[in-house]
Amino acid sequence: MSVVVGIDLGTTNSVVSYLKRGRAEVIPIDGKNIFPSVLSIRDGEIIVGSQAKARMMLSPETSVCSTKRDMGKDIAYDLGTEMFTPEDVAYYILKTIKEKAGSILEEKIDQAVITVPAYFTSEQREATKRAAERAGLNVLRLMPEPTAAALDYGIDQQRDQIIMVYDLGGGTFDISIMKVDKNEFEVLAVDGNSRLGGDDFDELICSRIYDKINDELGEDITSKKDKKYISALMKIRENAEKAKMDLSDLEEVEIIIPNLIDDYSFEMTLTRDEFNQLVEPLMEETIDKIYNVLKLANLTRDDIDRVLLVGGSTKMPIVKEKVRDSVKDPYVAPNVDEVVSRGAAIMAASLCVPETYDMAQINNEVNRTNEVNRVNEINGVNLDKKIIVKEKVVFTYGIDMLDENRKLYFRPIIKRGSTLPAKGAVLGYTSTPLQKSVVITIYRGESKSVKENQYLGELELDIVNVSEKNVPVCALFEIDENMIITFTSIEIPMTEEYRELMDSSGNDGGNMDVDLINKYLLEGKLKGKKIKIDAKAHLK
Repeated sequence: MSVVVGIDLGTTNSVVSYLKRGRAEVIPIDGKNIFPSVLSIRDGEIIVGSQAKARMMLSPETSVCSTKRDMGKDIAYDLGTEMFTPEDVAYYILKTIKEKAGSILEEKIDQAVITVPAYFTSEQREATKRAAERAGLNVLRLMPEPTAAALDYGIDQQRDQIIMVYDLGGGTFDISIMKVDKNEFEVLAVDGNSRLGGDDFDELICSRIYDKINDELGEDITSKKDKKYISALMKIRENAEKAKMDLSDLEEVEIIIPNLIDDYSFEMTLTRDEFNQLVEPLMEETIDKIYNVLKLANLTRDDIDRVLLVGGSTKMPIVKEKVRDSVKDPYVAPNVDEVVSRGAAIMAASLCVPETYDMAQINNEVNRTNEVNRVNEINGVNLDKKIIVKEKVVFTYGIDMLDENRKLYFRPIIKRGSTLPAKGAVLGYTSTPLQKSVVITIYRGESKSVKENQYLGELELDIVNVSEKNVPVCALFEIDENMIITFTSIEIPMTEEYRELMDSSGNDGGNMDVDLINKYLLEGKLKGKKIKIDAKAHLK
């Protein structure tokens, strides 16, 4: 028998949960609900989790953390004997969680819903999915973290409501507005910053500490490459994080680090007011995102029934104060570090329920223990049918085209806010007679100007029917439920058979019949060239 799980693959910590007797429960790894997202090498052995985090102080040059921010990028960390990409680190973390959770439950774990920041790009999602598959997990769904949190909160609610999820984790920030209607969760708008989180708050305290040390020692310790200085920086970061956490309960803290560098010891007092002043710019950025997501959803703060605070960094008192002032008094979930994982576990179990089932019949089929347990457990959380989640596309995707004055402009194909899965196609033409190929360049962004959007990659399509006339070419985007993008360029033969397809594009070339295009592709009548928008598409 196998168990499906929900995994919150976090920047600083990860959590795994499953459904037990109708409730989502965290599976403690190494005796703790929170599993540090840290990798280290010890005597040639790769270790992750609590042991790796402890080893960071002893051997920072062979350890790495907070790699989630770099997911999907073509970078690698040199840990001395081996190079690791962010995807590699995620693979080892997921593999360890899978094996240890399976050992604890004495069950096989091979399917999971894995959460990602709502503002993760297609490249970052694809890299996360690959890491999970390498770890032996069938990814049932890549689920946005705010949606998972809303699911954990909303599954027991019996009334329709509009909720805002403010998710401030260790390395990322998401803000989502959702309409919850019993088992249906519809995302209305999303905003965020995949490089803003608790690590940045820690870094502001570190900077204050660095300044004081530099004044006292007369040297910039952040520029030193010796091992003792690197270890000192790790100690400073650890103490900065602890100070931040302590200030959630205390008005002031003493930061004391004995023998930080040789016989030099550090001591400093930091008050909550001073900390709040330090982090004010970061907090204001999150509040700006709140106002923007309300605008995107065409709502006011009075339309929001409840605000949920999610993520370990929301424990800071200033977060609750700022959210209360900008929207309303927020709901702080018990164990805010765990709600995302629990919501993912509920979704994972829901995805394993048949579309229709007869409970009386299932209850009589004792041997079908795996499916029976899943269905009964889901019913234990008041679900009588599958959970429906309607996500939104968080970026606009398109290509560059020439206008009537032969100037390049950005032509959106799938717009931000479209409901997933989404698809769209636009019709264009070769620009010169006897043109033998066409290069279609792919961008992501909200500007009409190509230069102001993010270049993702390009695809060269050879023209088969070279002609004196302009040859029609179709650009097709398809985004699946995991927000992973497939792009196809297709030459359209200039024959009467394809007149229906050409006519479907309308005056602006932007309403092509995607289902008809796919039908022709499947039948072999059209030939296209396809790529996935992932890390290989020149992510910058």
